[in-house]
Amino acid sequence: MSQVPSIKKLKIKNFGCIGNQPIELDIDNIVVLVGPNNAGKSTILKAYEAVTDCLKLEQDDFHNKQVSVDNYPEIEVQSVATEDNKPGEEWCSNQADGTFLVREKWKWTGTNREPERVGFNFGLGRWAQDGDQEKMPWGMNNVAKARRPKPHRVNTFDDPEIQSKAITSLLKSLLEDSIQSIKENDDDEKTKYETLVESLKSLRDSSKITQQESIEGLEGSANEIISKIFPSHELKISAPTSSAPIKIDLLGNEFSIEMGPIGGLTFPLDKQGSGSRRTALWTILKLLADNGVRAKAAGPKAKAHHEPVGPNTAHVLLLDEPEVSLHPSATEIARDVLYSLPENDNWQIMVATHSPSFIDLTKDHTTIIRVDKTQDDNIETTTLFKPESAQLDDDDKENLKLINLFDSHISEAFFGGRVLIVEGDTEYSAFNYIKSKELEAGNNSYHDLNVIRARGKVTVASMMKVLNHFGKKFYALHDTDVPTVQSKRKNKDLSVDGAIVYDQFTMTNPAWTNNEKILAQMTEQSRVVASVINFEDAYFDETIGSDKPENCINHIKEEPDMYNKVKDLLDGILEIDENQLPEGALTWSDLSQLNDAVQARFASVTFNTNQ
Repeated sequence: MSQVPSIKKLKIKNFGCIGNQPIELDIDNIVVLVGPNNAGKSTILKAYEAVTDCLKLEQDDFHNKQVSVDNYPEIEVQSVATEDNKPGEEWCSNQADGTFLVREKWKWTGTNREPERVGFNFGLGRWAQDGDQEKMPWGMNNVAKARRPKPHRVNTFDDPEIQSKAITSLLKSLLEDSIQSIKENDDDEKTKYETLVESLKSLRDSSKITQQESIEGLEGSANEIISKIFPSHELKISAPTSSAPIKIDLLGNEFSIEMGPIGGLTFPLDKQGSGSRRTALWTILKLLADNGVRAKAAGPKAKAHHEPVGPNTAHVLLLDEPEVSLHPSATEIARDVLYSLPENDNWQIMVATHSPSFIDLTKDHTTIIRVDKTQDDNIETTTLFKPESAQLDDDDKENLKLINLFDSHISEAFFGGRVLIVEGDTEYSAFNYIKSKELEAGNNSYHDLNVIRARGKVTVASMMKVLNHFGKKFYALHDTDVPTVQSKRKNKDLSVDGAIVYDQFTMTNPAWTNNEKILAQMTEQSRVVASVINFEDAYFDETIGSDKPENCINHIKEEPDMYNKVKDLLDGILEIDENQLPEGALTWSDLSQLNDAVQARFASVTFNTNQ
């Protein structure tokens, strides 16, 4: 993989809703920020944009709108530089992979003024200070700006007209650059555009005498009139020799972008929905950045909404709630497109989202960070997940990828509250029914409970591995299954003359061996409960082949005893009011306990064969 500059860490203090208790974020190729509204996710996105562009802050950007010495915003960025773009040696900490860590800090000492930037001097082991010969890496801000990854921010609720103009300006720039690079022949030294511009410059230079004669004629005609109205006055036309570069608007003001169904009616971008506009914008941003251009802040009357990015090829796309106004299927496609950007090495993505669909646990180099506001109004960040730290193997990734195809809401575990993993649809339906009915009755014991459906025992173990990385208590319910099952295999020797003969034999139940995978993921922060044999057998004393969730709901709706049993199970799992688990459920820490429970269940059952 080629070495490209990147961002490694952000530290933010006294900026927006973030107070004097600083927050830190480790930045990976893909960073997904989750958390409740008004917790600071958008503030984090703006913080990186503010430092890399040395933005001037308004009073609203200061914490609690207080502009005072003890409340000055401070933001530290730790970036990774390469041999090609590193600053002086004193600003660099050598990394094992041959790159260099650079630390910079920005402080705003007032509104509407650029921040003060200083660097960490690794040679001296401290931040630069007054009296040092140099105070910051790469020298002047414009030079340093060209050395760091460039931010490209797409806000949630930008004005539709401004968004549309920005997209049009960006795409027009990309197309004009492409047109200007066309050559008559590949071997030509100059492009057709360069040849045309030179012809125009030659025309401008050669027409100076004719131009002066025309000016003198205009002056004479004008002064005949002016002298009658303003005696002793004359009008002079100044037309000095111009050295300004000649530019040709190749596409004109009529250039526009429309969207619509293929072969159907199309409409201008400013008439499109918010989701379409914003998706078009970050798509064009990506195309432009790969071609050396980025968006810039500009008013509605501005002619250009872009600028060159300079020699640096590294970019950070900052997306605020990209799922807004997108259809669920479009959200998942947009997620896949965004996750693919860092595959080019020169892109990092930072997304603030409320959608589980924008989380893909199977991607490498992905960090999921939860942003929360405490009771003291402090902002806290918690790194919930990093694949390399969670040590997901290929089987885990495949399990999570498959379940994500069926149910993207598996990622709700990252959005706060207590998490209960269940193996199948029946438990999921039953517990959510209990939760709904109890909330209607005023019982808030389950208001923060997220029931996560694993759709299989092996995925229970994979999800436990993910949740162990959270460092918080979680719960799981799974079936014990049975140690062995009856199977059959075709006997090829006896299957002759159209007859099919099977050999019947006993084999180890694959579902039973998955209990070992669950056991391997048990920690002090997990409470794992098993239903003896399966959920239906353990609590309803029956086994059915189909329509299990519907059958379960009918039982607990129509039979109060069954409702109470399932509620007791849920309360026992969550340890609400020290409730005990009902018969048929057990906690365990050794496979022998499961085997004993299953054998005891078998011993207690007698089948009535007279019906």
